[in-house]
Amino acid sequence: MNRITLSEKGIDIEIPSHWDEMNKNQLLFCMKQAVMCTSGIVSVDEAKVRCFYHLADIQRDYKSVAIEKVMSEEIVQEKNSKALLLAEQLCGFMFKENEQGQTEINYDTIYNHFPFLLSGKVKLHGPMHLFADLTFGEFRAAIEEMKEFFQSKENSDLNRMMACLYRPERSDYDKVKKRDDFDGSIREPFNRARIGINADYFKQVSHVVKTAILLWFTYMVDYIQKEDLVLGGEEVNFSGIFQGGESEGRRPAGSGWITVLHQVAKQGPFGDAEKTDKMGLFDVLLYMKDCHDQNEELKRKSRKK
Repeated sequence: MNRITLSEKGIDIEIPSHWDEMNKNQLLFCMKQAVMCTSGIVSVDEAKVRCFYHLADIQRDYKSVAIEKVMSEEIVQEKNSKALLLAEQLCGFMFKENEQGQTEINYDTIYNHFPFLLSGKVKLHGPMHLFADLTFGEFRAAIEEMKEFFQSKENSDLNRMMACLYRPERSDYDKVKKRDDFDGSIREPFNRARIGINADYFKQVSHVVKTAILLWFTYMVDYIQKEDLVLGGEEVNFSGIFQGGESEGRRPAGSGWITVLHQVAKQGPFGDAEKTDKMGLFDVLLYMKDCHDQNEELKRKSRKK
């Protein structure tokens, strides 16, 4: 949190310094401004100022607007420059520039701030933080649908990607949640044949929310390829298995994960391709890492000979 004190307005408050510190209303408001900015509807400076005013709970009512009209232009410009400076300092974390110098939304969080969505009366349940409960099949399908969306820019393809991650409550939930062997899964089992059916639910979900989920997913894909993770109480880094290109069987994108699926299934630790797809994402990645580490060790030994 950042503390802001404006004595002339009697303001002494804390405002979020990251997406993870926002409440749901704050996050939705700021994400909407960010989406409007990257869509060219408002400038990045205006988006930051709007977010600053909202997070600081500074109201611009008809009185403040009327007062500005009787102020000199010099005083108004000074006031606006101060607001912009504060907005840049306190809300600059929401944006970043890509390699082409274009402004992008910097939604750098491992937390799923939308654990469930409402589509009319239907409640759609999503993945846990850090993809903790995502299966390899769900992850692979979402990657493939995301790739289609990036190529087509069609909302229908984005909806299909969302349907790989969010689904209605499983029909037997009330019964299985009482069992000792309950796996904790609320969502109906993933079924590729139902992607199109479940995608229809997202016609009633706002574009802002879907954008936030898409940004979270893309950030998480990059995160698990590069950063240290703690799994089962131990620190793990998967960067070794994602180095290089697809020609080496690494850093797969889209259909490249099909190759990974068949490679893992062929070696048989989890069973055939269908059973492998139902395994947890990190179970498969840990197996891939173990194979990679063993191969690297064999290479080191062969070089010493």
